[in-house]
Amino acid sequence: MVAVWLKGDFGATMNHPVFAMGTGVLLLIMNLSRSILRLRVSVLTMALGVILVVANASVLVLNQSVPFLPELLIIAGVALVIGAIRTRNYHAY
Repeated sequence: MVAVWLKGDFGATMNHPVFAMGTGVLLLIMNLSRSILRLRVSVLTMALGVILVVANASVLVLNQSVPFLPELLIIAGVALVIGAIRTRNYHAY
């Protein structure tokens, strides 16, 4: 829908806050449905969804401009930290 609204410009679509917020909402809905079906909920996609929704809700509500690169770096950092915590070997001395 956002791509049609922006006349098919892929770069503008990817950087638009509505697209990013919609992606975050979809990640949260995916985890909600996994929880309802008693499947394992992904902590990584849950954190990414929350970051996307919170960061882009402030853009849409407060009309503040948030640069895309810092948001991307925050998401990459959260993904790295969660991945490191999940693969940590607790039995190593």
